[in-house]
Amino acid sequence: MTDLLAVPAQWVTLRTATEEGLPVVVLVDQAVVTTCPYGDHTVQVAVGVPYQAGDDGLPAAEELPRLKEMEQHLVNAAVGQGRLVAVMTLEGVREWTFYARGTGWTEPLKAVGLSVLETEDPSYQGLRELSGLA
Repeated sequence: MTDLLAVPAQWVTLRTATEEGLPVVVLVDQAVVTTCPYGDHTVQVAVGVPYQAGDDGLPAAEELPRLKEMEQHLVNAAVGQGRLVAVMTLEGVREWTFYARGTGWTEPLKAVGLSVLETEDPSYQGLRELSGLA
């Protein structure tokens, strides 16, 4: 079995809308979706960050640099332990989804007040749902 951290990324953008008609944008690493699950990385970690939204619910232009910086910070925190597999943006919140070996790397994120949800998901059902394959 290939290691999750060694799979070359293949990002795709999926777009839909909320019931209210506001856009939902999901970036998914299709290479992981189509080859999962990975037995050593069974914990789904979701980190949510609110942002100032424009009228359409997506980030205002001035928020984009902060969100990009936050994403890089999260990816750096997960190095060697987990992999970013999806990014969902809607209604004033951006959520980064990782699959990881464990959760120790998330402790500093929680300590600074970030919203972190950790779920055992050995079948990668959460990722399959995000990608529309479930």
